[in-house]
Amino acid sequence: MKRCHKCNFQNGAMIDYCWQCGTSLETPNGANRGYQGAAPTQAFNLADEYDFRNQKQDFSAYQNFSGPRYQKPAAAQSYGGIVLALGAFFLVLLAVTGAGAALVYLTFHKEPVKPPQYERERTVEPVRPGRVETDRSDSDTNRARSSVAAARFDRIWVDYDVTENKRLGMRIHVKFSVDNMKDVDSYLAVHFAKKDGAKLRTTNKKFADRNGQIAVYRALKPGFDDTDYDDLTVFMPYDEFQLGRGKYRLELDADVIRPSGELVDHLTFYDFEYEKFAR
Repeated sequence: MKRCHKCNFQNGAMIDYCWQCGTSLETPNGANRGYQGAAPTQAFNLADEYDFRNQKQDFSAYQNFSGPRYQKPAAAQSYGGIVLALGAFFLVLLAVTGAGAALVYLTFHKEPVKPPQYERERTVEPVRPGRVETDRSDSDTNRARSSVAAARFDRIWVDYDVTENKRLGMRIHVKFSVDNMKDVDSYLAVHFAKKDGAKLRTTNKKFADRNGQIAVYRALKPGFDDTDYDDLTVFMPYDEFQLGRGKYRLELDADVIRPSGELVDHLTFYDFEYEKFAR
């Protein structure tokens, strides 16, 4: 710290004269201990500076310098192009393989020779079984004729004016049971006739027996030796009666028969009236 001996001004800056009175500052004893000042300023010669600026510099050593040149970075590999090329390759390979397989198939495969086709008579259903005529009054005798199989009638009822497969007709319900007929092929057969005994006939094999009499069937194959049928039904369309305008007394005959037409048991007769109106 320097002090002015005239105005007693103290200044910590590195100046030699007092800012207030211009008197030379004095440094107290030991004030500069531990302080190292900058090197004394050298005298600056303008002539030397001028010679330095005007001297010729030799850059010949740098004329032939070959420094690193700019190089473009290596282009990044396109994986999309590789995938596309592989996909096209496999598609071509698949097409070639398929064509080869088709060629091998056509070369070694030959269509088998088909036998000649013959026209055969077609029927809506197999020929219906007929019916063995029996005495109506002696059901015990009829039962005796079937020594093994037998049928027992319970009741019958009819629903009139019902529609099935868009056809108007009557639905017949029969309740009965059979004995000793496990796995025996048989039929519930319902034949139609006039009350005076004249049989009703039709050319439609779907609703006729082998003799041409109007009949409807329901196939049976009992699963037990003694089997009960609580409500077995058959449907008879009215238009299959092929009767003219008027009112008729008709009769149906319900039986259990074998496929050959042999009677197993007669169940019942049922009388009803049928009237046909003019269209």
